[in-house]
Amino acid sequence: MDDPYILVLLASTVGVLECLEVAASMSRSLEQPLRLLHVQVGPGSLILPTQEHLSEYEVEHLDEREQAETDALTDLVADWSQHSGLSAPLEVVKGDEWRALRPHRTRASLVILASPHTQPMGHRETLRAALLRAGHPVVMIPPGWHGSFGHRLLVGWEDVPPLRRAITAFGAFLSRAEHVTVVAVQQDETALAEARTSLEGMAPGATYRGVSAEGRKTAAVLLEEARQAEVDGIVMGAYRRGEILNWLMPGTSTRLIQESTIPLLMSP
Repeated sequence: MDDPYILVLLASTVGVLECLEVAASMSRSLEQPLRLLHVQVGPGSLILPTQEHLSEYEVEHLDEREQAETDALTDLVADWSQHSGLSAPLEVVKGDEWRALRPHRTRASLVILASPHTQPMGHRETLRAALLRAGHPVVMIPPGWHGSFGHRLLVGWEDVPPLRRAITAFGAFLSRAEHVTVVAVQQDETALAEARTSLEGMAPGATYRGVSAEGRKTAAVLLEEARQAEVDGIVMGAYRRGEILNWLMPGTSTRLIQESTIPLLMSP
């Protein structure tokens, strides 16, 4: 079996440098190589999975736009590689992200990508493709993120399978973090006791907080706690209610993905 690697899904030039900087940090920490993937989408791939509609003009010029984006992305990656001293192959395929991720399903240890809502039309399903359809642990990087990563982590605690899988997937970062803050929103002392039992082995110095929502959404509480604790990553389970229900009634995962200015470390 091939050695694991970190896959960086580069949907476009938007957020590419932020993703590559975090990827370099994770590569050094995990001692795993990087592989970069970019998908050129076509009209069929764009319309069916995303429910977005193209005008006749956009359809006519989509291939030109995608090729221009690929060329610009290739140049950015080459410049970054030269300045960082890291060499990572860039794979360019045509189709859609979900199918392009299939060959990496059992080989990539995690996927790094930019916030999907920042991407151009046709590339806004990257997170869903990687997280829900391919089942990868994902690190989502918000636009404009610079600075440290993984030194101070916040865990949004809830005793559900996706969060437990996230703790397992990102255990190496939790154990190496300078500080871990565990926050249970609108939960009792039993929940905090469960959190301690789950995390004390990998994060013995973690602090645990039970926080009242006071009429706020859970996502807003977690983001405020993250800002106060000055964390550089939020570990969370994603879409515990399932993809369809979250699409119909956006929950905590959707709000965090859309609103977070801090990297999210997620598992489905």
